Amino acid sequence: MNIVYFVIGGSTVIHMQVGFSIRTFLAQTTDEDTIYVVTETPKLYENLPVKTIAVTQDDIKVWRGKHDFFWRVKIMVLKQIAHMSPDKAMMYLDGDTYLHGSLAEIKEQLSRNIGMMHKDEGCPSEMKQKSLSMWQTVGGRTYDGITIGTQHHMWNAGVVAIPAQLVVKVTEQALAVCDGMLDDGSEPITVEQYALSIALMECSERMVEADRWIGHYWHNKYCWSSYIAQFFVRSYRLGYTLEKELDIIRKTNLKSVHRRIIVKRTLRKLTGRLH
Repeated sequence: MNIVYFVIGGSTVIHMQVGFSIRTFLAQTTDEDTIYVVTETPKLYENLPVKTIAVTQDDIKVWRGKHDFFWRVKIMVLKQIAHMSPDKAMMYLDGDTYLHGSLAEIKEQLSRNIGMMHKDEGCPSEMKQKSLSMWQTVGGRTYDGITIGTQHHMWNAGVVAIPAQLVVKVTEQALAVCDGMLDDGSEPITVEQYALSIALMECSERMVEADRWIGHYWHNKYCWSSYIAQFFVRSYRLGYTLEKELDIIRKTNLKSVHRRIIVKRTLRKLTGRLH
């Protein structure tokens, strides 16, 4: 399997999140797996057994396309990896993710032509604000041979996992759908997410939610960033090797950590305290 991250900018917090996410996967990867980090700052990942692909702001400008839509870049990154390695399953991950379940089970799902994204958020026709505005533009229209209907749900794209035989087809179709929607003047904020959802739904046998195996803390970054910073500070001060870090992760119930963090977040809201 190819595991793909896309991270730009110099934010220490974001790079720590990606570094921690990578480690949760390294704790279970095999020699058949490759982790790619597509980034402007490849030197930050030289200490990890990953492959980096250096990108520049000029690359990103081209990938944003004629409508200057930033998140179109995500599809372009996936398309590039798909064409580099068209015979391997591929999983894209946002940096604010962590593996808490079995990577082998994820691979087994993909081997049965089952697509995977983080969570099914429902049809945009039932949503509010910008997602509903997007639906009002694209609902009932046809893109790359697909007529958009209420059966096309929007899935959270913090995780996008594509079976091996579909990586090229899904990424190319997602790009075509995304560009078609943008050409029609769609509200752009969730277009790439909806395009990936539609393409993967259309091409795969069925879809499953990845949150059974992978956590995505997009709504709770403050508390998770604190936990991750403590992990790396402790590692640095005690001189842990990468293998020691991975051993700690293997022995940690990250779902239990998540439950503790949710409680901490609730208390912070109730008390108004930052810590």
